[in-house]
Amino acid sequence: MSGPAPRKYNPDNKTGYEYELLADHLAGLIASGEWAPGRRVPGERSLAEEYGVALDTVRKATRILRERGLVQTLKSKGTFVAHPD
Repeated sequence: MSGPAPRKYNPDNKTGYEYELLADHLAGLIASGEWAPGRRVPGERSLAEEYGVALDTVRKATRILRERGLVQTLKSKGTFVAHPD
């Protein structure tokens, strides 16, 4: 039995590392307001299943978003969209 089709995060078939492409896609969700400040980001396993990528790909993408200041991760709480300065 197969699950739902993976959500597309690279519809233009850009070349690059998958984790960077995923990070850019997730940053777009934040920029568009689909993921509002203070919102809890879905868990890494959930995102990996949703986008059909490896867990490590999601972890690297999340790290990039933290480095960009777009999300913050609180131990044992989760990852949240950062409030703009």
